[in-house]
Amino acid sequence: MSLPVATVIKFPPITKQLALAIAARAFPPHDGQFKCYSQKPDNCLIYCFNTDQPCWYVYVPWEDGMLSLRSSRVMVISRLTGDILYNGSAGDEG
Repeated sequence: MSLPVATVIKFPPITKQLALAIAARAFPPHDGQFKCYSQKPDNCLIYCFNTDQPCWYVYVPWEDGMLSLRSSRVMVISRLTGDILYNGSAGDEG
């Protein structure tokens, strides 16, 4: 009788500090006003995006000079690979 093969997923190598550094590299002229969450915030309603992997949710400023009422900008960074999986509206306007 053979035992089933177990799949082991190591602790995600991308730490919060590394996720913030990835976001900072994507936005060189920034003021460091990033907020980082280990789980998707309840008010974060990203349409047409779904992932089953663990991610960091980093809120970054729009930095386009427009002053208007609109959604926050969120960058979703994979905790496994460090890839930016989404960069855009958090869907939290209103």
